[in-house]
Amino acid sequence: MKFLISVHIILLLLLLISLWVGHGSYPEIWKLEQDIAKQKQFNETQEGENRQIEAELEDARIGHAAVEERARSELGMIKKGETFFEIILKPDVKKKTEPAISQVLSEPK
Repeated sequence: MKFLISVHIILLLLLLISLWVGHGSYPEIWKLEQDIAKQKQFNETQEGENRQIEAELEDARIGHAAVEERARSELGMIKKGETFFEIILKPDVKKKTEPAISQVLSEPK
């Protein structure tokens, strides 16, 4: 009888040890749940960026207005026959700002 009880106690201890240490243990499951939460958050961020890129691509496919606007703002391009003026503000000694207009680029019509 004592032998049977000691075998059961040893088996119970082995089961408890495997519950807390090793493959499929509680700490490993908790770590995997944290990894899953981090991955889901990263995926949501990437989905937002993907939606933004898809919207930009759709704008580019639909018309040339988006391409033209991007070329004007990022590359400083102008249309044929347009004149580009740059306004440079010069600070006065009395801390007044007066605009000084200078013509930077002009194309013949």
